Amino acid sequence: MPRSRESLLLSLRAAALLLAALALGACAAMRTAALPDTELPADWGARRSVLQSWPGFELRGRVAVARGDEGFSGALRWTQTGARARLEVDGPLGVGGARYDLDPAEADGAALERAIGAPVPVASLRYWLLGVPDPASVAEESLDAGSTRLASLRQAGWSVAYTRYAPVPATRLELPQLIEVSREGLRVRLLIEGWQGVRP
Repeated sequence: MPRSRESLLLSLRAAALLLAALALGACAAMRTAALPDTELPADWGARRSVLQSWPGFELRGRVAVARGDEGFSGALRWTQTGARARLEVDGPLGVGGARYDLDPAEADGAALERAIGAPVPVASLRYWLLGVPDPASVAEESLDAGSTRLASLRQAGWSVAYTRYAPVPATRLELPQLIEVSREGLRVRLLIEGWQGVRP
């Protein structure tokens, strides 16, 4: 069961410090991951299609959430299996941990929504983490200079910015490393430190 909102929320100062740390740490290499040794297509349309069809994955990293004068930060683990996801968050030094089992069909994002104080786009997050829009709704896409991957995305009232991509060791993949998701004063910043393999 997730802990109360109060046990997760830290001061905005702590969240701001982590945001700064994420920015400084964005140059770090991702850890080795057991992902398929398959190079993503250079063509954006083909790349988008491949990533949208991935059945599952796991990532680890850090997250900082800020809204008004409140915020929280901590270590993050996201496991995606089909439409279902599990989110695990641990606060600084392992304090204030929580686990959320998310299923868009069952509206299981309610507990997470209470924790961050805003609606959670559970169905879309699995796609945004991979650097592609949710195929279920219209999106505004802005590509990078090479027109091969997303620089930013607007979808369902949310803005998603991809500040940095990084090669995944032991594969020919390049996936998002630093992502910022925002809407109406809420800002979530993710630093992805490692990817694990696709799950059936």
